[in-house]
Amino acid sequence: MLRAFFTISSLVVYLFCFASISKSEIVSRIILLVNDIPITQSDFQQRAVFIQSNNPQLSVSAVSSQAVQELIDEAIKVDASESMGITYSTDEVALALDKQLKAQGTSLEKYAEKLRADGSDIKTIINARIAATLWNQYIIRKFRKYADITVSEVDKYKRDLLEKEIFHIQILKIQNKDASPEKLYLAENISTSFQSCANNLALYKDHPDIEVDDFFDIRINELDEPFKTILNHKSDQFLLPMQVIDNELVVMINCTPKKIISDFEVQNILISNQLKAYSEKELRNLRQDSVIEDKK
Repeated sequence: MLRAFFTISSLVVYLFCFASISKSEIVSRIILLVNDIPITQSDFQQRAVFIQSNNPQLSVSAVSSQAVQELIDEAIKVDASESMGITYSTDEVALALDKQLKAQGTSLEKYAEKLRADGSDIKTIINARIAATLWNQYIIRKFRKYADITVSEVDKYKRDLLEKEIFHIQILKIQNKDASPEKLYLAENISTSFQSCANNLALYKDHPDIEVDDFFDIRINELDEPFKTILNHKSDQFLLPMQVIDNELVVMINCTPKKIISDFEVQNILISNQLKAYSEKELRNLRQDSVIEDKK
């Protein structure tokens, strides 16, 4: 709302002019009330230092603006979540963060020491995680029932993913106008004895009865039929079904099989995208309805 925008803008100017975001004394004075949730000078300085350390190219005013907006949004999220009866455990949030940091080769304790050395505090990260955790539960509880995914949406998502993939395809053609059993055996042997696409080139590129087409860096939509349709359905397989086309036995080999994402995984991705859209809209609405008091 206009009042909130004015408050943020004026506060950023104030902090830019009068408050250092370096390793200066941290004051616990309340500078904002967001739906009666206090944001202190200490909260601001710790968040601003953290943002600056991760984005050294940002100007002081840009850092200040981002820090204020993040803190306001987090207070709004916490307020909305708690009004719905959603609770959290600081210890659980800290434990989850520690687990993530250990997977990256450090720990919560070591990370906290680094932040202190930079003039910030692990509290700013914990508070951000708490707000994100509560908000995620709030959005799921309020909007999950509206998230609706159809079979056609799942299929389209998978097709779109596959169309972006780059393949290496080999197509081996054997003339067989006379329907020779020997030629059929040769075609079947290509499949049954397959080791690698590189080995195929070494074995068959000079074979008098075999024409080898080797397509590097090709997308599905660049292939002719029936190869496009076959690859669409069997992109995870090396050896594709042999075809008879215009008196030729055609062996198609997918040298770069792709992992096919499951329908369940796609559904989760699409539901997550829908919930993200609900989340963004809900936060915009709550910003408009929030009472933000400038206490500086």
